[in-house]
Amino acid sequence: MTTTKGFKVTDAERKTRVGIAVKNFEELKKKTIDKFKLKFSPGQIDFQTPDGTLIENDEYFQTLPSQTLLIWVKKGDKAETDAEILYKTIREVNDEYLSAGEKVQEFFTEKMKNKVFKLAEVLKGIDGEKAKLTTKADHPEWFEGLDTGAKTKEEYMFRRAQDRIRTYFYKTKEELLKTKDLPQAQLQTLINELRNRLKLNKYHGYYFDRACFGDENMKSICDRSGQFTCHGRWDKDWCLYNPSHTINPYSSREARIIFQTWNMDHNKERSRSIIPAICTALRASDNVNTKTSKVCKDIDSDNSLSKDKNCINVRSIYNDLFTTGNLKIVHIVCHDKGAHFTLKAGPYLV
Repeated sequence: MTTTKGFKVTDAERKTRVGIAVKNFEELKKKTIDKFKLKFSPGQIDFQTPDGTLIENDEYFQTLPSQTLLIWVKKGDKAETDAEILYKTIREVNDEYLSAGEKVQEFFTEKMKNKVFKLAEVLKGIDGEKAKLTTKADHPEWFEGLDTGAKTKEEYMFRRAQDRIRTYFYKTKEELLKTKDLPQAQLQTLINELRNRLKLNKYHGYYFDRACFGDENMKSICDRSGQFTCHGRWDKDWCLYNPSHTINPYSSREARIIFQTWNMDHNKERSRSIIPAICTALRASDNVNTKTSKVCKDIDSDNSLSKDKNCINVRSIYNDLFTTGNLKIVHIVCHDKGAHFTLKAGPYLV
């Protein structure tokens, strides 16, 4: 970051916000410690965004827009997300109403995963007609609580999709750079090529942008109205619930917040399968013949490249990490965090 940018910083309680202008992530940590009079070193605090995204390095920090709200926490701790706060607020404000029925009684005793599911049911009565509204001027309550310069819902949702894809890139990069014995030249070429492709595709922000519905090249996951339908667990072809899980984050502030609990899930897992397969390919490429090993950019579209041996297939890696060829949008209930043992990534070596 070459220029100074301003951020709003708060603690896990969100009682006090402090404006802090910094040039990099390390400076943010030092100024936060000073402003909040903390008895921690910079290495003892973490930062997250209101949707729970952990900021792990300066490279990702530099992508955040000015005036983003950042929450500092003690390293290893985690602040409540907007969705969790919303659940608690609705419970406190509407306790008498929500406690009236047997089904809602369960709402307070089940685990958070099921609470979020039932919360969506409670919020079904919200006026869906407002989903058609687009601008901040037309639907100001939708933007309530947001620190954003976005003037339309579509612009805001576009950025949220970019944030999720950027997170996958930076986590992948960090894990690969931490892995020992990888050929550095090929690794750096691979990282640069992945970044260049992401920039070309605008970090797939169109995934959440309903204005892109029907676009063959940059198609949104939601429909024209902004409604998302759960794609189902990683080993299923569709959501097995009847009716299927659906949500339209364009309809209300509450729905926008709850949408944060929906996941972009890798069928072939990023950390358990894709990363190890990339490492295997890089090592094999280097071990066979260091002088001739290559990173192939588009082997599917270039017949000449397909004749090369020991060539890393960037297209396959990119598709598995960042595209809907391997990503599903899933309701939290359908997000299985166990090992996806039947789906294996790679081999990425031609």
